[in-house]
Amino acid sequence: MKKFLLTLVCPILLVALGILGWSNIEQRRRLNELRAEVQQLELQRRDLQRQVSTTQRDPKPEEQVETRKLIEEQASHQRGLLYKSPVQYKMIERSQLRAVLVQKAQEQYSAQEMRDYSRSLAAFGLIPENTDLLKLLLSVYGEQVAAFYVPEEHVLYTFKDQAWTSGLDKMILAHELTHALQDQNFDLQKYPLKVKTNDDLALATSALIEGDATIAGLWVYGENLEIGSMFKDLGTMLGQDTRQLMAAPPFVQEMVKFPYQAGAQFALALYMSGGNDALDAAFRNPPTCTKDILHPEKFLQQHASPERVDLPQLESKDWRLIGNNVLGEFGMRFVLQQGIGAFDAQMLAQGWNGDRYQVYERGTNGPTGLVWATAWEGEPQATEFESAYKKAVEKRVDSSASSLRIHRDGRHVTVVQSPDATFLDLWEASHVARKVN
Repeated sequence: MKKFLLTLVCPILLVALGILGWSNIEQRRRLNELRAEVQQLELQRRDLQRQVSTTQRDPKPEEQVETRKLIEEQASHQRGLLYKSPVQYKMIERSQLRAVLVQKAQEQYSAQEMRDYSRSLAAFGLIPENTDLLKLLLSVYGEQVAAFYVPEEHVLYTFKDQAWTSGLDKMILAHELTHALQDQNFDLQKYPLKVKTNDDLALATSALIEGDATIAGLWVYGENLEIGSMFKDLGTMLGQDTRQLMAAPPFVQEMVKFPYQAGAQFALALYMSGGNDALDAAFRNPPTCTKDILHPEKFLQQHASPERVDLPQLESKDWRLIGNNVLGEFGMRFVLQQGIGAFDAQMLAQGWNGDRYQVYERGTNGPTGLVWATAWEGEPQATEFESAYKKAVEKRVDSSASSLRIHRDGRHVTVVQSPDATFLDLWEASHVARKVN
């Protein structure tokens, strides 16, 4: 009887479990559909809200002659710079921004260069492998840009169909007007913002330019502050859509924010030490690395003078060079925090005194090989870096598939790493041959 009951119950249980499993799958499918519908409705709501705000909003400051003139004067006064020619304005639809961003990206990087750059960052574990970096950056900047100034055109762009509050619109306009003042007085096109082989230099330069504009914009905001609207301004800022930014890898998030946050702290430190004269001096003799930006008190005493680190190119028909760049103190933090945490990484990275990396690729989408030469202020930091980097590699998801060799010589440490062990041998042989010759 017992056996009979078991033979009867088991099929029933199997059928029931099958039904429950199918029901669970169906519920999850429906839940995903509902989530997609909610997201679509939210996008439609935001679009309608933007359209309504456009038709009902007060004119933006750049559309009002007297208000625009006032903000221009305030930005000029705060920054201590004069306009050498009238500022050229251009209002576009928000939907046109992506095309502008794509054009600017294509003017600087080819599709192959962006793909190679993405693989280079992935070799450090800074972004996931196979990241479409151009698509990612377009989505982040497309979400975050409130207005922009184009030095090549000497034109200040704002959006017809996007208005914030009166106070925030004035602050944003003052920020961009400061870029116009920088351009007219220092010529922004001469700065190394587009250098492809030294991210550290480009990021430091961007931090000077954006940090200067950020504190000028905040000052103009304070000049026009209405206490009654302050909470509305705060609510508007807190309600800003940041989904694309927050979905980006942490390294990309911080790289986007660095020029504005760290740059503002840097510019404020300079301004507090010597006013606009100190800022002007920084534009005439600008920072050369993120170490300068992260330590303005040292920059004021003496600019950082990182050691120049050179890496000879590996001569091989099988391995193609796809990355040749500098991480700097900023990038060093993110590499090391994978192994020792953010605080310890920040403390250790302060001992950075120069670096250069090369990333190679075998075949199309084949394994990559990383060579990273670093210089440190002292041997203790070099020793600590060697240990910290090993921990960083061990904690990566794909660490078991990567071979690693680290060579330390006094203050200098060179990392050679690849999932293809033959790359390490090839580099070693090439390095020895160069020494012999």
